[in-house]
Amino acid sequence: MYEKTVLDNGIRILTEKVPGAYSASVGFWVESGSRYEARALNGISHFIEHMLFKGTDRRSALAIAKEIDSVGGALSAFTNQEFSCYCAKVAGNKLLLAVDLLSDMLCNSLFDFDDIEKERRVILQELHRIEDSPEDRIHDLLDEALWRDHPFGQPVLGTSRTVGSFDRSLLLDFFAARYRAGHLVVAAAGDLDHGRLVEAVGTALTNLPSGFAETLPSIPNNPVRQVRILNRKLEQVLVGLGMPAPAQNDSRRFAAQILNSILGSSIGSRLFQKLREERGMVYSVYSCLNSFFDHGALVVHAGMAPDDAAHVVGIILRELMFLKSRLVSAAELQSAKDQLSGQFMLSLENTDARMSRLAKNELYRQDVPAPEAVAAAINQVAAEDILELGKELFRDEVLVLQMMGNISGDAFSLMDLTLG
Repeated sequence: MYEKTVLDNGIRILTEKVPGAYSASVGFWVESGSRYEARALNGISHFIEHMLFKGTDRRSALAIAKEIDSVGGALSAFTNQEFSCYCAKVAGNKLLLAVDLLSDMLCNSLFDFDDIEKERRVILQELHRIEDSPEDRIHDLLDEALWRDHPFGQPVLGTSRTVGSFDRSLLLDFFAARYRAGHLVVAAAGDLDHGRLVEAVGTALTNLPSGFAETLPSIPNNPVRQVRILNRKLEQVLVGLGMPAPAQNDSRRFAAQILNSILGSSIGSRLFQKLREERGMVYSVYSCLNSFFDHGALVVHAGMAPDDAAHVVGIILRELMFLKSRLVSAAELQSAKDQLSGQFMLSLENTDARMSRLAKNELYRQDVPAPEAVAAAINQVAAEDILELGKELFRDEVLVLQMMGNISGDAFSLMDLTLG
């Protein structure tokens, strides 16, 4: 189903040829993200991501943009807690052009002094945008509360103070440590030839330093039960409730995905139906499962009128209690399985999703299961598995409640944060 080659310098290359596809998606996945950053360097991975688009020895920033535009392609990047990804989507016969372009960005970016100052202003505006967006801000606040002094509690973009402190030498030092062959996975899916792609990557990245940087930082400690309230003059009160959850390579990850689906990941979920459809108390309510290399978090987010905040939080806690004390029905379990399987199968029609699937499975598990194996693993989850996982996850001592809005600091106490 897929092919894998490891180059002599340690670069891992995975491809999947998709019959009938006209496009090809390629991603350069670097193990560089906020979990690798000391507090004083918070946000430097994201800053470097921006700098790789600002010009190389061979191409200016404008030339990079025009070259991908000239073939009707798309070029993008993102940074999260564990990775920085640089990806392109082009017609299959232009894939080697995209590989050359991305390789040039990784190996030959200039980090020009003037460009660093320009991009610093851009990132500071990005930070201001988040500060002005309560829905974005509460995610950072909840991460900070969940993981406290661990790097996972730091915002991926950094802070105004840290971003303002980065100079060229700091950027280059961090870049040299993380952007090494041992930390790079190249994944591609669509209309492609594995051998030609391997040859192109090997030639273009031959000068990329081999080896690895330091090992992973320590695993975060479990959260400490707490309620945090940030008073702001908002029309709504925003709520984030979080707790630890299985990691990416945990054998219970499919049970966790089904539990999340039942709880709040869709419009048919318990939280959406109880809070929006039956009571009309919220416009937005959802849960999501954030899983990483060695830990994870299950979080619930909702927005409501200040007078409804206590009631909404109580309903959320009640639904968690039900999931740890009652078996889900056969019909509800099957519906959640069908939803997950359907979403997964539909994603296989997209070469971007296939490319991401290759990279993430290699980075987290060093194996890419066949689609049939994924569907079978989802179908094997039993109601008893959901119940046992609920008992483990939904414990008073690890619940973290973050609230934001026009609400007083004494409106909630730890006594309110109980599952009965």
